[in-house]
Amino acid sequence: MMQSSALAAEGAVKGLPEILGVPVQQIPQCAGCNQHILDKFILKVLDRHWHSSCLKCADCHMQLAERCFSRAGSVYCKEDFFK
Repeated sequence: MMQSSALAAEGAVKGLPEILGVPVQQIPQCAGCNQHILDKFILKVLDRHWHSSCLKCADCHMQLAERCFSRAGSVYCKEDFFK
């Protein structure tokens, strides 16, 4: 019994908690809300991770579900990008 718990702890960094058996430092943080992403789907835009509900246009704040555009590190919907 002690052997199995010791093996589970080997992959984690000492002193840091785990979430669902994964060390916290390995769980991506959302660029929109800075919370760890535990969702089934993770969006990656501009080399940053996002919850699907946090990826929004920088101007109109509409949630971006299918397509987004970027300029100067910000994300936009099609209409605001071409303004």
